Order: sequence, then C-alpha cells, then structure tokens
Amino acid sequence: MHDIFSFLIVLSSILFFAMLFGEFALKLGQSVVMGELIVGIIMGPSVLAIINETQTLSNISELGAMILLFEVGLSTNIKKFLKSSGWASAVAIIGVVLPYFFGYFGFLLFGFTNSQAIFAASALTATSVGITAKVFMDLQYIETEEAEIVLGAAIIDDIIGLTILAIVSRLITNGTIDFKTIASISGYAILFLISSIVIGILVAPTFFKFISKMKRSYVTLIVGIVFCFIVSSFSIKAKLAPIVGAFIAGLILSVTKQKEKINKEIKPISAFFVPIFFVMMGINIDVSIFNPFVVSNMKIWGLVATIFIVALVGKILSGFIVFKKGIDKFLIGISMVPRGEVGLIFAGIGLQTNVFKTQDYSALIAVIMLTTFITPMMLKYLILKKKNKR
Repeated sequence: MHDIFSFLIVLSSILFFAMLFGEFALKLGQSVVMGELIVGIIMGPSVLAIINETQTLSNISELGAMILLFEVGLSTNIKKFLKSSGWASAVAIIGVVLPYFFGYFGFLLFGFTNSQAIFAASALTATSVGITAKVFMDLQYIETEEAEIVLGAAIIDDIIGLTILAIVSRLITNGTIDFKTIASISGYAILFLISSIVIGILVAPTFFKFISKMKRSYVTLIVGIVFCFIVSSFSIKAKLAPIVGAFIAGLILSVTKQKEKINKEIKPISAFFVPIFFVMMGINIDVSIFNPFVVSNMKIWGLVATIFIVALVGKILSGFIVFKKGIDKFLIGISMVPRGEVGLIFAGIGLQTNVFKTQDYSALIAVIMLTTFITPMMLKYLILKKKNKR
C-alpha cells in the first residue's frame, strides 16, 4: 500500500511541476522541453532529491520517448519532403557529418574513450524538427523556401540520426568497431527501415480504412498505438532501439487518411507520457559538476564550451551547402542547430547502457539544452530582420 501511495505522489509531482515549469518556459519564449528538463534537475538527486529513478518510472519514460517519436513520424509531410529533397538532403548530410567528426575529436581531446566519443558525437548529429517548425509557424514563416528546405533536412536528419543510433548502440553492445560490423549493421538497419516502410505503406491505408468503419470510440487511435508498439517490438527483435520502430510506425501511418484523426486523439496521451520522459532525463543531471568554485569542475566547463561551439558551427555550416540564389544560408544553418528531443534520447540511452558516467551525461545534456535554448531567440531575430527589410 505504501509503495502505490509513494508512486502516485511522485507521478503527480512530476506531471504538475512539468506543466507549471513548461508554462513558465513558454512565457519566456522558450520550448516547453526546457521547463520539463529543469523540473527533473530540481527534483532529482543532485538538488532536492525528491525523485529517484525506478524501473517503473523508467518504463513510463521509455513509453514517452516512443510516443514522441511516433508523433514526429505521424506529423511528417512526405510531399513537402520530396519537393525540397535535393537541397534538404545536402543540408542534412553535411549537418550530420560535420558535427559528428568535430564532436568525435573534441570528445577524444577531453579524455573520452573511443566508444564514449562515438556515442557522444552521435548525439550532436540530431536536429529537433518540433522546435524549428514551431518557431517558423509562430512567425508565419512556414511556407517560405528556407522553411521547406529546413523541415525536409530535419526529417532526413531524424532518419539518419535514428539509423546512427541503431548502429552505434549495436557497436557499443558488441564491443567491436570495424568496417565489416558497420556495413552489416548499416545494411540491416536500412533494410529494416525500407522494408517496414514499403510494406507498411502498401498495407496500412487499406487496413485503417477498414478499422475506421468500426463504431467504437477511439478505435483508430487504439489500433494506431497497438501498431506503434508492434513495429517497435519488431525493431527490438532487429536489434534496433524501440524508438526507431515508433518513428517508422508514425511515418507509415502518415500516408493514411486517418493520420489527422490519430494525431489529434493521441495529444492527451502524449501530454501525459512525454513530459515524464523529459523530466526523467533531467533527473539524471548532476548539477554539482558545474560548481565554478570546485577546481576539478573546470574541465567540465571547458568540455561544455568546446562541444557547444562544435555543435553550433557544425550545423551552421550545413546551410552554406545550398547554392540557390535568394536563399538565406545562415538562417538555414541556425535552424538546424537545436538538438532537442532526439539528442536527449541519444544521451539517455548512453547513460542507460553505461557508456557515459553521470558527469559526461550532464555535460552533454548541458550542450543539448544550450542549442535548444538559443535557437528560437536567434531565429526570431533573423526572421524579423528579414521581414523588416521587405
């Protein structure tokens, strides 16, 4: 009885304060994610020690990550993606390659092992679709050519990033890194991605057309979530992260006529589970390592500063691959900077698999939060400046 009492109090606290701090973050012009992460930091062991990670909370958190990636896939506009796929692909590839290699050598410089550097650098390849899209929508810039390129690049970036996550996770687990292993895992991951998407797109529209005729309330949503969990289960069997399967499931259902209905009805479920994921990410951050009065922490500050510059420059340079006249290359580059939820997922898996120590994880989260924090402000300035010149 005491256990369920404690669990309900902890869960209630997480949800209430995530909502409260998320609202504060919005009023300050920041992403809700920032507020939820801060809640985790404050309530976690390194500050108030109100909440500790348990297996139950960890499982709920993982469900939150899956639902989040399912939504990202579901919200993907394949037609817009194809329209700007050429330049978008170029931006995405450069935006993955440069941060990865800059980050890899940067982490090695600060004493990371080869495995840690590979995993940490992989987290820098991500781009948050949600954060960038929200800024474009709020400033009524969503239908511009720059926005189409950025959103297409962010979608490709997510696909590449999730594939890298699968590859790196397998490499870390196997403990060996060679070309044959990389080729094998890459091929297996790509085969799973392509075959799942092709088969799903061929079957899903007909199946969900049949399901939508049923009279029961929320039947389309329930079957959509079941589909997400099944694809995620197959993803695990294929030695990939469950979030990869969740993203694929959303991508498949994005071509069905029921996608808007599922997307609308899943919002309350997402509002419950996703904040728990971000709060749990914040709980694992040890703020004591950023105490400037402790001499040993100066290395951490140096790491955060170096990797932040690497994370910023690597993505900004990706915008300059677009050689099209009239396109604001710098704006495209800045738009690719926020790592957001995908970067957090990378870091979280690195901690769960014991690739990172707590201080390494905290430094990486600090960089991800900084990129997520500054981008909306910089984009707002650049877009309003462009509009004032017209």
